[in-house]
Amino acid sequence: MNIEQLALTVISLLISIIGYFIKQLFEKIQKHDNMINQHTTSIKVIETEHNTLNNRFDHLFTAIKELSQEIKQLSKELSKKKDIEK
Repeated sequence: MNIEQLALTVISLLISIIGYFIKQLFEKIQKHDNMINQHTTSIKVIETEHNTLNNRFDHLFTAIKELSQEIKQLSKELSKKKDIEK
């Protein structure tokens, strides 16, 4: 084995080792990318649910305000009737 063949073998071995670690790195990056996509999807679902709940609470508060106004109005009418009956 001459020096050129030895150098070529060493360079091939180094390229193989570097390639192995690069492959591992890309696999980790791919796993992280998949996890990021899953979390992004989960966050979007949670945001949608949050917005839906906010809308429902808004409708509920509006309904409570309307009911409060109706109760006040009915209370006024009831007190007028009591005054008339006396």
